[in-house]
Amino acid sequence: MKKKLSVMYVIRGYPQISQTYLKTELEALYGDYDITIVSRKPSDIPYKNHFPYHHLTEKQAIKELAAQVKPDVLHTHYLNQLEFIGPLAEELGIPFTVRSHSYDTLCLRRKNWKGRVREILERNTPQFKKVAKIKTNLHWINHELCLGVLAFPFTRKYLEAYGVNSAKIIDCFPTINYQLFYSESANGDAIMNTGAVIPKKKMEDYIKLATLLPQKQFNLYALGYRVDKLKLVNESKGSPVNITLPIEPNEMSPEYKKHQWLVYTADFELATVGWPMAVAEAQAAGVGVCVPNIRPDLKEYVGEAGFVYDSIEEVVDIIHKPVPKEIREAGFLQAKKSDIQEHKHLLTNLWHQAA
Repeated sequence: MKKKLSVMYVIRGYPQISQTYLKTELEALYGDYDITIVSRKPSDIPYKNHFPYHHLTEKQAIKELAAQVKPDVLHTHYLNQLEFIGPLAEELGIPFTVRSHSYDTLCLRRKNWKGRVREILERNTPQFKKVAKIKTNLHWINHELCLGVLAFPFTRKYLEAYGVNSAKIIDCFPTINYQLFYSESANGDAIMNTGAVIPKKKMEDYIKLATLLPQKQFNLYALGYRVDKLKLVNESKGSPVNITLPIEPNEMSPEYKKHQWLVYTADFELATVGWPMAVAEAQAAGVGVCVPNIRPDLKEYVGEAGFVYDSIEEVVDIIHKPVPKEIREAGFLQAKKSDIQEHKHLLTNLWHQAA
């Protein structure tokens, strides 16, 4: 029997419930590769159905584990891990790959910063320091041991602007388990939103929308962080939104089917929400989607299978009606672009270069 390629994941916060992106990737690849998972920090809110992993905080301990498992390649998520994975790969002499996300690439934008975004960047804040570290460590992508970085198509220009070799950038849509969510059966009538309760999501807009349509049921699947503060806002408005505590990722499929629309919210000023997995998951489940028009690339992601809005008030006219049939049908096809089974080869082809 042919020996499986050995891959060591060196990541942070596994198994974090808000990082189903990573969970989906692992589930699609775990059976075909000899995967060792190292988490460098504990999870804020862990999910239950996860793979075995090692919680190691020191580089030496990770190097000792690598000496035991002898990985062919290292892999990580988020560009802020370059400062660790790059030197580690160099010391071990093992090639590595990176999958970037949204916040770690959107922070590289050089133009059109305004309001709070400029304030965050110009002040000596923890956020400013995180961004500075990402920029400082981008050179690791050009290192001979880096096989490539997977990135959303619209972020290529940001990476190239900082000198990243274009040949090292692999355009890739988000990762979802399409078969888990795909269903053309009838949907319920409720309205939903989901995600981490953090400022860039501006979920206060979702509460405002619920007050404008009191006859509709609004459900928010909140993934921790500032959920307590949001509950207070909701209560001050008469509790128009049902705020649900985190649900295990593998149990979300039937939750989508209860809904007619997904209204994803974001802070227009920050404009740092990327390409949420929830959009593709909703489309696969036959749910109509509305996303904020914070950047032109959001329309590329939604395609002809949803709506982009310039204000939360605009959404009222959209969601008080059923999802148009042509929009729903287009959603099944658009979501397929994010199917991990359709594009996992973009990552595994890089890994096999290491063999």
